[in-house]
Amino acid sequence: MAKIRQLDDVLSNKIAAGEVVERPSSVVKELVENSVDAGATRIEVFIEDGGLQKIKVVDNGEGMAREDARLCFSRHATSKIKDDHDLFNIMTLGFRGEAIPSIASVSHFDLRTSTGEEGTYVQYEFGKYKNEGICDLPRGTQMTVTKLFQNVPARLKYLKSVNSEFASIHQYVERIALAYPKIAITLYHNDKMIFQTNGKGNLLEVIASMFGVSTAKNMIPISLENDEFEMSGYISKIDTSRASKTNIITLVNHRYVKNAMSIDAINSAYRAYLADNRYPIAVVNIEVDPYLVDVNVHPSKLEVRFSKEYELRDLIYNGVSDALRQVDLTYQVKNKQTERETFKPQLDQVTFDLPEEKPVVYIEPVVQSVSHDPHMTDLEDKQSSNMVQEEKVIYQNDEMSQKSLEKPVSHETFQQKPIKEKIYAKTQIHGTYLIGENEKGMYMVDQHAAQERINYEYYKEQFSHLDLTMQPLLVPLQFEYPMSEFLILEERKGILEKVGIYLEVFGEHGYILRNLPLWMKKIDENVFVDEMVQEILKKNQVDVVALQEHAIATLSCKASLKANTYLSPSDMQTIFDNLMRCENPYVCPHGRPTILFYSDYELEKLFKRVV
Repeated sequence: MAKIRQLDDVLSNKIAAGEVVERPSSVVKELVENSVDAGATRIEVFIEDGGLQKIKVVDNGEGMAREDARLCFSRHATSKIKDDHDLFNIMTLGFRGEAIPSIASVSHFDLRTSTGEEGTYVQYEFGKYKNEGICDLPRGTQMTVTKLFQNVPARLKYLKSVNSEFASIHQYVERIALAYPKIAITLYHNDKMIFQTNGKGNLLEVIASMFGVSTAKNMIPISLENDEFEMSGYISKIDTSRASKTNIITLVNHRYVKNAMSIDAINSAYRAYLADNRYPIAVVNIEVDPYLVDVNVHPSKLEVRFSKEYELRDLIYNGVSDALRQVDLTYQVKNKQTERETFKPQLDQVTFDLPEEKPVVYIEPVVQSVSHDPHMTDLEDKQSSNMVQEEKVIYQNDEMSQKSLEKPVSHETFQQKPIKEKIYAKTQIHGTYLIGENEKGMYMVDQHAAQERINYEYYKEQFSHLDLTMQPLLVPLQFEYPMSEFLILEERKGILEKVGIYLEVFGEHGYILRNLPLWMKKIDENVFVDEMVQEILKKNQVDVVALQEHAIATLSCKASLKANTYLSPSDMQTIFDNLMRCENPYVCPHGRPTILFYSDYELEKLFKRVV
């Protein structure tokens, strides 16, 4: 007797539903994407009890004829593709023809649709045809799902609370709104409007509706391209960050995807500015020829595969890095009202016109020292003189200040670089913070963090010119890897040889290292070589300077000024000048702010001189 049998349609749809429909948000995703593909400019989503009781999606798309309304409940019935050529040229969100039959197999499904000439309704209950007929409906489609998973108790018991399920729905609706700012999207929960966009096509307004107007004003526009890819969107300044990567939103041809490579490239560009476990807010859309990207990787369609992944990674990293370098990233002092607006956005804020951030143009001043400033007033001269006298009383020995400054602070390399913005040192507070000013306002600098940044960039520049002179090791280093990694490493170890690392095969799948280049003399060799190997296995390339960053940051910290170290006016000015000569003067290597800025307006507001 034969053991293999053909499954009936109901059971096949239930199996497919296990992959396509995981929770109520999966239903919302499939239905909304059908609305987008139908050319809708307005989509309304109605949810009851987190989707457990009812999900209803209404759009003004092109609708369906009666024959299509019946056929869409059949498996693999779709209008999106015709042959295998279309499968590799997908521009729609849906294409498999599995969503509606899968949802209908685990729910009561009511479909009402109209092309503007004739309305049709079709009803299914747990995968079985129930009824159809004519209905009065304007052009568009209305899909209602009730009793979700009532015939699949095993799936029902794994659903989370009402709030958790609705939160997942809300998150998806936000993502689709970011992908399609030209579509007006409204989300209701238990007859209460929760989220709304106006459909005017302004991405920044959608960002404002999600994160607040103050956050939207703190976003930087980006636009870059190469022969294969075009990328556009917004990224946040460094003083707007989150503790999770979930706010780094990547879109591919307006499809929301979770692409680890793109997210890592954005994070890598921010690593020089943000502390560990802090991540930016970013919304970027990548336009690419559909032949170069595979969206048919997973039933959820949240994963994609690029044919030129490394080129895209370089484009994203370089583009984000350039955008950050073109704006003033100095930490701005924010009042409490501004912070409240950031976390509690109002729906009526989405119609505000938000100005785009413009790059700040820096003018290199001629003046190099406070003591020689010809514009200093008599009063400032007296203040400077008094400050010097007070400092002599505090530390009694001027040599103490001079010894506290490490060589990199006044190194000739920094003296040759242009100053981004001249800040005049005024005084020191608690032996830790420096106060300066210019025509824009007042600056406060953490002297330890500032010198960390100065030292870091000095050491980083030194390490960028690798000394490949070899030195023998008294005890050779041994490394062993799984055979799967060993075989790949054998093909790529020539990359290591370019930086002075020569691996000799030792054993079946191991290596021995007998010599090391001089540039590694201050680094933990075992850990560092293994990190380089992992980079090669993962990316087929090695960025030595990037791998050195942690070691350099530690070295910079140890060589920097400590708190309660009192400085002379000239030493303070040296720190200000050298800090503003840095490529990134805004944060220390660990992500802490080095400098805070108080505008004249903020100062006057603090003293209630302005309203």
